[in-house]
Amino acid sequence: MSRVIDIAIRDSVPQIFKRPYLSVLPDTTLMQIAPFMAIGPQIYVDGLIVLEGEIPIGKISSKQILLAIINSKYPDWLKKTALQIMDTSEISLEMDYPLSRAIDIFNQTSFAFIPITKSGLVVASLSVRDVLPVIMTTTFHATLKDIASPLVLLSKRTNLKVALNQMFQKKIRNIIVESDNGYGIINDRKILEFLFSQNGRKIMDMNSLGIQAVEIDLVDKLSAMSVSDTTTVSKAAELLMDINTPCVLLNKSIVTPWDIVMKTIERISI
Repeated sequence: MSRVIDIAIRDSVPQIFKRPYLSVLPDTTLMQIAPFMAIGPQIYVDGLIVLEGEIPIGKISSKQILLAIINSKYPDWLKKTALQIMDTSEISLEMDYPLSRAIDIFNQTSFAFIPITKSGLVVASLSVRDVLPVIMTTTFHATLKDIASPLVLLSKRTNLKVALNQMFQKKIRNIIVESDNGYGIINDRKILEFLFSQNGRKIMDMNSLGIQAVEIDLVDKLSAMSVSDTTTVSKAAELLMDINTPCVLLNKSIVTPWDIVMKTIERISI
């Protein structure tokens, strides 16, 4: 495995260079940024690059937007700009760098997304999910229970501020919500879609509590796919290649692209 992640990014994850990346200007507001984040999954992109001219000066993932939301009053956060919320640490990586360098950055930031450059100019973007095909080529034979994470289960009456605090504290992107029909998955992207929707803003406009006035049950949920104890890591990686499957459930545990990639690499490197 160490040899695989020591291969240059351009060779280890060539698929990322065949799709568009998403970029915004420094003065772009959150209200303008939201539509970009909404279309991101459709093209397999997990963040935005902030460009000044042709030079990347920052990056924005769902984490940066949600932090701005939870630390500001509504509607003030609608006017926050890309320059105000962007992450400026490890802004980009050259395509000739080894994939292991990106893995290290993912590990440091927890919410993983990084622009990829060629001679300083952006040519692609990389997320943890993009590394799933690399994991699928390994001979790692452990089952999912070896790398699964505990479920974070919340009541449908939980308000969004409480839910987001849970996500930040536990460094997760997916939470499970109990409903009358069983379990549903709500991720950071779905929360953003709702908060910037007409219905979401209407609810917050009518109540001075802002996101505390929004119960999590109002957010669209994704179906929770369950897998068996015998499911292999490679098979789960294949399932998670589908952009409509943010995670899979294993008994009382959850398995995400982060679990598949980061924990597999950690175990093989030991």
